[in-house]
Amino acid sequence: MTAHRTSADRPADSSAAADPPGEYTAWRQGRWEEVAGPNGKAKVVTNGKIVGRGMHTLPGVPGRWSTDEAGALTVTATAADGVRVDGETVAGTAAVPPGRPLEFPEGRVGFAGGGNGAYGLVVMDHAAVERSGLSGIDTYPYDPSWVFEGSYRAVPEGRRIEVGRLTTPRSTEAISAPVDLVVTIHGIEYVLAVLEDMPGQRLVVFTDETNGDGTPEIGRWLVLPLLEPGSTLSVDFNKATLSHHHLRPAVFTCPLSPPGNHLPMRVGAGERALIYDTTGTK
Repeated sequence: MTAHRTSADRPADSSAAADPPGEYTAWRQGRWEEVAGPNGKAKVVTNGKIVGRGMHTLPGVPGRWSTDEAGALTVTATAADGVRVDGETVAGTAAVPPGRPLEFPEGRVGFAGGGNGAYGLVVMDHAAVERSGLSGIDTYPYDPSWVFEGSYRAVPEGRRIEVGRLTTPRSTEAISAPVDLVVTIHGIEYVLAVLEDMPGQRLVVFTDETNGDGTPEIGRWLVLPLLEPGSTLSVDFNKATLSHHHLRPAVFTCPLSPPGNHLPMRVGAGERALIYDTTGTK
């Protein structure tokens, strides 16, 4: 399913939408894999954190999770809890090596990542996509006029920006913002703060005049590469994505757009909404 776009969504100098290049088509396939593939975000039912030696419980996840004196992750459970680490049922306290397979009741699986007393635990339900009826992502037609050259601008070392987060109730958090993205769109220079909410992932969360009228009110994402200040990069709004929050609102408490990351125009490119086929869903 592809959305129809009104003339108001087109840049002033845009020609008719072009056929997407092969690279973009491959990117869209990879994006769907990221959402609904074997380890797709739409299958995540728990995305929790275990920090420190206190006993942690996570919603919908059996067992009590902690770290030992050496900072290694452990789980304490009974055999009836149905927690399995590397194929072995836990009855007592067991080490949880990062990256090793975890199994839980009702066919759920997971893995932990991290180290030195700070870990993330991801639990997935591989039947979640089928049950929800998620079948695609509605996008604007590919338009090469929404591809620009941008650059990273240096900011004060260690800069953090206070931004809203999609928790219930809403909260704010000071998030690392290591560089700014500078991009000129139709003769006007815009400076957008780049967040690094997760180590190694650079993200521009932006809003524009389509929000609430074609795209979500909370804005969209551009995932950008790790480059040094002064580097140039392609800024392709055809690759603007919905946040993970739309897939699992209770699981992905994503950041909102920082102050100043609003583009005063209709960015008629990129993803618009998730598509659901409710026929035959459970």
